Amino acid sequence: MDDGRRAYEVRYGWNAPTVKGALLCLLLLGLAFVPGSPGWVAAALGLVGTVSFLATALLACSHRVALRVDPEGVTLGGTPFGIRTERMSWPEVVSIDLWTEQSHRMVKTPYIGVRHRKGSVPPPEASSFPGLRQLDEYLATRVPAEFVEAFRGTVLASRSMALWRVDRTRLKATVHAFAPEVHVFDRLD
Repeated sequence: MDDGRRAYEVRYGWNAPTVKGALLCLLLLGLAFVPGSPGWVAAALGLVGTVSFLATALLACSHRVALRVDPEGVTLGGTPFGIRTERMSWPEVVSIDLWTEQSHRMVKTPYIGVRHRKGSVPPPEASSFPGLRQLDEYLATRVPAEFVEAFRGTVLASRSMALWRVDRTRLKATVHAFAPEVHVFDRLD
């Protein structure tokens, strides 16, 4: 039985979400060759389809680490396109959040976020912003004070999981094994 004591790692590769994305890119490229379409439309579709396909294929073939949870902490992987790898040790990590954002009626994108204290800016004084004071008063009646205090002064590092998926059960078991005090909030659709 797997009790989560091993590191959990997800890498970019040729999986179902990546293949779907690549096929969509090839569809755009194919639309560039539809007879009768204006030249600028064909050029735009061809360019977008080609660049998107190459970016997807490059990321899939890179086999870079997308997510790693191990005894030292959590790593959110980077991409060759400017997203840097972020490493957070367990004492800095407050929670791991999974959620879905719907950017269009048919497009839902899953995300993972790590709420942590590294590099966080101290929160502004509630007295200097009346809206914050009212929010603090409201939260005090609805949310336990220790819960609010746990998240005060944290920042969220997040990644889209458009080309990879997380095994929620394994993730939760691994986090619980290495850092039982870290909350895992699962709001994926």
